[in-house]
Amino acid sequence: MRFFVILFCLVPLPAFAHWGHLPELAGHSHWIGMAAAAAAAAAAAWGVRENSEELSKDEEVSEETEEELQEA
Repeated sequence: MRFFVILFCLVPLPAFAHWGHLPELAGHSHWIGMAAAAAAAAAAAWGVRENSEELSKDEEVSEETEEELQEA
């Protein structure tokens, strides 16, 4: 039994959080954490969108360059 306790303490496992207790947190400072998580998610989505636009522009430029090389 002691072996399993030590094993579970040393082996990294994911922590699964959920939003189920959110209504219970009203009035606590946990709202700040929720706002920070929402801001981080929005920033990540914005970053992904910006990167996808840049990649599509880079692909257009590379396609134009390939067409010019093929014509020459």
